[in-house]
Amino acid sequence: MKRALPRICFFGCGYISSKHSKILRRLFPKIELSYASRSHSIAKEYSDTFKGKHYFGSYREAAESDKFDIAFITTPHAYHSELAILAAENEKDLIIEKPVTRNLKELAAIERVVKKKKVRCTVAENYLYKPFIKKLREHIERGLIGEPLFIELNKTNRDKVSGWRTDADMMGGGALLEGGAHWVNQLVSLANSIPLEVIAFKSEIKYDTNIPFEDTLLLSVRFQNGVIGKLFHSWRIPNPLRGAGLSKIYGTEGVITLESNGLFFSLKGKKRKFYLTNPLNFLGFKAMHRAFIEAYMRNVPWEPSLERIKTELTLIEKAYQSLRTKKIERL
Repeated sequence: MKRALPRICFFGCGYISSKHSKILRRLFPKIELSYASRSHSIAKEYSDTFKGKHYFGSYREAAESDKFDIAFITTPHAYHSELAILAAENEKDLIIEKPVTRNLKELAAIERVVKKKKVRCTVAENYLYKPFIKKLREHIERGLIGEPLFIELNKTNRDKVSGWRTDADMMGGGALLEGGAHWVNQLVSLANSIPLEVIAFKSEIKYDTNIPFEDTLLLSVRFQNGVIGKLFHSWRIPNPLRGAGLSKIYGTEGVITLESNGLFFSLKGKKRKFYLTNPLNFLGFKAMHRAFIEAYMRNVPWEPSLERIKTELTLIEKAYQSLRTKKIERL
């Protein structure tokens, strides 16, 4: 049985809430959006800009209102656990921007209240909805490169980092947690299996950086299905292509070469294939929001599940642990 369009309130007014608002407004012109901030004037500004229905000058005022169904948490992730718990305690369903939290302890606190209050909860992980992921999986499952053996993902760029992303406590980790969470999700999607072990490395060359803990990391992951994954992620390495790059999937009968972000891929194996993604939707934001709204209206579970997100955050925490122990760490 279909429900009406959900009413959504953004907890946090900044760049990412603007991005999500624009997409939701284009996809669902009649959707009811509201905005909450610690600043009454900022909340009103965002409501005016995006034709909002309501605005709130505090998160508690918003959480305790009955004027929306879903709290969309878009603050820095240091505040995600606190705000998600506040909203869930007031029986609001939750969409949380990535990364879900700074650590597993904060995620566990969210899980407890979600279970207690029986509310929905997902993470706005658009990489799960990249169109090329599904197409790649179809070719791999058809055996066009034989048995997949190794996945190599490369993501580098010289990013300018400022504000709270330079604060160790606010970040709770480094580039792998804040930006690399996307790439961990993509690696798990391509492997199509559960990660079992991880080992991580970072250069021991000393250099100046304003990014806490790490700005460049290489990690290797062993998956339950026997596939080995490698992720090289950096906010430090200069890239003349501004974030574009090449990655590989190696199989017993062929190789897939892909633009790391999913703009295109070529397959050379039992067949030859070339796939070019629509450049206006290659990051999966539209597909993600359409899936969230349609799943809500059909009363079916959201994806990704918290269990999937917990697996990926565990992988990140174990990668950081591996840096300290210099050993392979089991998940």
